[in-house]
Amino acid sequence: MSATLEVAIFLSMNGKAQEAIHFYKTHFGAEERFRVTYQDMAERDHTIQLTEDNRNYISHSVLLIGSTKIMIAEDPMNINEPYHVGNNTSLCIQSADLQEIEQFYHSLVSDQRVQIIAPLSSNVFSQAYGVVEDPFGIQIQLMYDQRLKSL
Repeated sequence: MSATLEVAIFLSMNGKAQEAIHFYKTHFGAEERFRVTYQDMAERDHTIQLTEDNRNYISHSVLLIGSTKIMIAEDPMNINEPYHVGNNTSLCIQSADLQEIEQFYHSLVSDQRVQIIAPLSSNVFSQAYGVVEDPFGIQIQLMYDQRLKSL
């Protein structure tokens, strides 16, 4: 395994991400490391539909509580499912080693019990990003992130 491999907890907050960030900062002394709003994403991807209601929603954020990364956004990983407690938590497995992320993805999808939610592909924030659900109902995001090389 590469030295850049990490697993973070990813929480979907159904429109309450800013409130959750404030809560974790207040009660745990969380340090906010990164925040991207829907407005920020729409500047990169013109297919995103902005409204007055969602403009300031959080597309992605990273908090540090001690040495643990907590990622928070508005939407669940499978946007075709209605939000409910249970589908609002996932694991985000990241690495600055592209081959490592590809290997994990191909290994996972070779298991017939694994459901592909979003196939591994390039998008505006990663050269390789995909989402699967394991046989136990755990949603797993896989992401190549070259920024991890500098940590």
